[in-house]
Amino acid sequence: LDQTGCMYSPHVQGIQAGQELLIKNSDATLHNIHGMPIINPEFNFAMPKVVKEKAIKIGKAEHAMYIKCDVHPWMKAYISVFDHPYFSVTDDSGRYQIDNIPIGKYEVVAWHERDIKYTGYTQTQTVEIGESGSTLDFALTKGEKKKK
Repeated sequence: LDQTGCMYSPHVQGIQAGQELLIKNSDATLHNIHGMPIINPEFNFAMPKVVKEKAIKIGKAEHAMYIKCDVHPWMKAYISVFDHPYFSVTDDSGRYQIDNIPIGKYEVVAWHERDIKYTGYTQTQTVEIGESGSTLDFALTKGEKKKK
């Protein structure tokens, strides 16, 4: 997870539980990494311009952990932590691909950020993976804003 141009990059990513997450500060300014998980322990540390890298491990599976910078409130990112290697993030056109899935029946969850207290929006479908793979399409739309 890099901090560059006062933005997190990538904005959304997935890792496996126990995998090392390398956090970088490519900017010449102070940033703060404030992870706000529900299942895993919260983390909150500063990365001054002289601290360019820090590695952490997130031990338990957790979906769409919110990460923010307390110094720059517009900076936010999401990391989903999985207990398996079968996940993907869409490209700029909305396409995704998950390789090497064993034959079987699976529940697939698609998630979109959406501004509802960091919880996002999910859609779930079941898919049967055969010898030649399978195709599964999702249509996630932003929906109506809540009235105040």
